[in-house]
Amino acid sequence: MTIEPPPDDRIPELYADGVFDIGFGNGMVRIDLFSLSALCKDGNGQPLPAIRQRVVMSLPGFLASLSALEGMRQRLEAAGVLPPNSGAVPVPAPSHGSPAAPPFQGNVQAPVQAAVQPASPAPAASATPPTRPRSPNFG
Repeated sequence: MTIEPPPDDRIPELYADGVFDIGFGNGMVRIDLFSLSALCKDGNGQPLPAIRQRVVMSLPGFLASLSALEGMRQRLEAAGVLPPNSGAVPVPAPSHGSPAAPPFQGNVQAPVQAAVQPASPAPAASATPPTRPRSPNFG
């Protein structure tokens, strides 16, 4: 299937530093994208994330998007742009005494870590806490 671009080839583009939050409610997945603000800064003068855009899609569309993103990750690994197994994200074990919350219940808001990951994996012994997202626009 081919989708033709508009005749003047002007397709709006959106830049985002990352995903701020993903939620599911009323049958739709909502993905909030953020960029680092040029105006709002924290106490150390670092730019704060600001939600700039929201992508809303059906659950089947979201699942198809996951498949497309995974395919791109695999192609980037094959091209040597990303290190092997860069998509392997450790999942924390559920704590004892409290059952894990089932996914995809009405109006569940599942926060997503928005930290920018380094190009090379850090050694497991020296795990560092996640850092605030950094934008190449602000150094």
